[in-house]
Amino acid sequence: MSLFSERYGYLNPREVIIRGHITKQIQNSIYNWILIICDKNCYAPGFDYRAVEQYVWVYFLDQRMDEFSSRNDVIKRYILDDKQVWYSKLDLIEVICEQLVKQSPRIKLFTEYLNSEFQRHNFAYRMIEGHIVEITSQEEIRAIEYAFTTPLDGVRTHIQTALKLLSASQTVPDYRNSIKESISAVECLCRHITGTSTLDDALQCIIKKGIAINPQMKQGFEKLYHYTSDKRTGIRHALMDDENEPTSAEAIYMLVTCSAFINYLNTKNI
Repeated sequence: MSLFSERYGYLNPREVIIRGHITKQIQNSIYNWILIICDKNCYAPGFDYRAVEQYVWVYFLDQRMDEFSSRNDVIKRYILDDKQVWYSKLDLIEVICEQLVKQSPRIKLFTEYLNSEFQRHNFAYRMIEGHIVEITSQEEIRAIEYAFTTPLDGVRTHIQTALKLLSASQTVPDYRNSIKESISAVECLCRHITGTSTLDDALQCIIKKGIAINPQMKQGFEKLYHYTSDKRTGIRHALMDDENEPTSAEAIYMLVTCSAFINYLNTKNI
């Protein structure tokens, strides 16, 4: 719902997606997320926040173990420290989530809260399967998350890798190889279905099995596959020049599209 000030033009609608930096509001939301994790009423019996904090102290901040003290509020101080670059704070969130997965069955609740705050503040990143990635649509997030439910380990591994290569915590995200992993996930599923080695052959076999695929959808995916095989993109071959280096938008598009196609094939009960 738009606020009074937005409806009547006193403030511009918050339509601009925030990326490449963290506002004070987003930083406060991350801090509040940490407070929720600290709250003894939120985590499961046996959860040890101090152990998570000590892990951050030793393995993220590279400090001496014997100098650690929970009284230092290591995580909270780091989040609020304006001297720390924005992406290092996202690194810290991923490290915390990695430890939460090991200790708490409520990681999904923590993730949902953080994502709802990121969405509220138009932050162009979301937490998906323990990784923070640049993404803006709830539908896109659902497509990727649902692709993780496929029973094939190979498919899940390719999607997970594609996601990791897009992670905002990486100093230089690898868009080209992320695209390669996304299309490889589709190939992996198609090979499982048909036993063929290429996506082109697999699509033909699927149709021959009597499984209906919309012709335009089939044609569209064939073109996407050929795009990844184009020497000019450097995705499956050496990059010929820098002009065709894949962008973040292309990598996200391929991850979402490939995830959606995997979900589509899975709904066919193949």
